[in-house]
Amino acid sequence: MARSTTATRKSKTAALGAKTRVCALYGPEQWLKARHLDDLRKALDAEHGETETFYFEGKFASLADVLDELRSYALMQHHKIVVVDQADEYLKRDGFRQAMQRYAGAPVDHGTLVFRSDTWNKGKLDKLIAKVGAVIKCEPLKPAQAKSWLVKRCPSEHGRALEPAAAALLVERLGADLMTLDSELAKLALMAGEGQAIERGLVEQTVGKSSDEAAWEVQQAVLVGLDSRSAGTLIGKVRELIDLAGHAEVLVMYCVADLIRKLNAAAMMKDAGVPAGEIARAMKLWGPRQQLFMGVLRRLDRATLAGLFDDVLEADRRAKSGFGNLTRNLECFCVRLADKVK
Repeated sequence: MARSTTATRKSKTAALGAKTRVCALYGPEQWLKARHLDDLRKALDAEHGETETFYFEGKFASLADVLDELRSYALMQHHKIVVVDQADEYLKRDGFRQAMQRYAGAPVDHGTLVFRSDTWNKGKLDKLIAKVGAVIKCEPLKPAQAKSWLVKRCPSEHGRALEPAAAALLVERLGADLMTLDSELAKLALMAGEGQAIERGLVEQTVGKSSDEAAWEVQQAVLVGLDSRSAGTLIGKVRELIDLAGHAEVLVMYCVADLIRKLNAAAMMKDAGVPAGEIARAMKLWGPRQQLFMGVLRRLDRATLAGLFDDVLEADRRAKSGFGNLTRNLECFCVRLADKVK
């Protein structure tokens, strides 16, 4: 069974595993939702062989779209994961919640249904899901929890010890968003050097405006590549960042993942009717940066971005697990990314 991601709470968070047939992942913390889905996918892969994931946007998908995909068999496929994003919008449509209650009472054995949403209305469906899976709340950590998460995660994921004082300063300067914190950990681990702990002094020197500017340099290059709608141009930009600008591969990967996270968050705001100017302010973008970011955002829908966010985390995970070269994995992701831009 997949290990439970315990960053949410030290309480009884249900684990997702090979026997999970329906689950709900809800809350504003996008990194945790993606991590839970990744844990679920690894457990199902181990049990059934490689799985395939299908994404539906809850605001527009019909009952037939989701149920037909779950119930259909593929010739060479052992198990499938069907993700419904914006699940709160999906379930509030006329008759949808009742239909999903009936499905959760008797789910298929060759598929797993994942509801993913920022908000969740509790009810009878929760009890039915709990019998065949789990309902997991993914909410932002409090500062003390984020500090503890950083200290525990850094040695296992980045190969460096992190001093508690350095972790506290990271949270103070960056907040408790886990994707942002993890991205910064990767950069600091490279700066600290082999066998060296990440100390508070290093955080004081490097985390702040200069770090934001370095991240934007990478993200701007990726956005320019996407704006061209050419996979070749996008890969060329990534190669320039690594070969000519001297950015480490892991930094580029994390900055790309952070860009997808930002686009994903902006798409959710856009779907909620938030004006473009307010979205830009929330993303801290002005002038040419705003125009470039919003131009790419207009050509990517919410469901596509949710899938891309999972894809980029999977590419990073595969590289860390010894499956392929990090640069090669990044280039393959760039091809998929460019292909999704309308």
